Amino acid sequence: MEIRELDLETRNKIYSHTKSILRKYQKGIITGKLTADKFANNILCDDYINHLLSKDLLNQEDFKSSYIEYINTLIHIQNENLSNSRKRKKEKKKATPPSISQKLKLKNLIQNEGYELVIPIQYLNSNDIDNIINYIETGDIELGNERIYNYIRKTNFS
Repeated sequence: MEIRELDLETRNKIYSHTKSILRKYQKGIITGKLTADKFANNILCDDYINHLLSKDLLNQEDFKSSYIEYINTLIHIQNENLSNSRKRKKEKKKATPPSISQKLKLKNLIQNEGYELVIPIQYLNSNDIDNIINYIETGDIELGNERIYNYIRKTNFS
């Protein structure tokens, strides 16, 4: 089993835990001293992960390799965000705001599909809205964007 095959709630918990650890060791990641392999081995031995997943799953090689790929994805996203943030500070630019058509599409989709936003729409950027729309339409969240799961919830349970 691979990490993408887990249910969204479990993936979101793993994402949050992994992301918090990656933030702690950001400097080591940037310098390249800490690799995804080291993180994976340490995190998979963590009590928090052991309570979420079975020992059989944690010992499977395909799960470990998919988790290492997942950590590499998160590291890449984190480094890209840092780079973009530095560029925006130099250029004094803000993140790309969503277009009016994106906002309208999201509002209509949310209303028609029985969802609600947990976060006010003005705090979402263009990329966040695209990911939420994709989640509502397909029911799937791209690896590394699990935070979207916390931004929206189902209102009618029919």
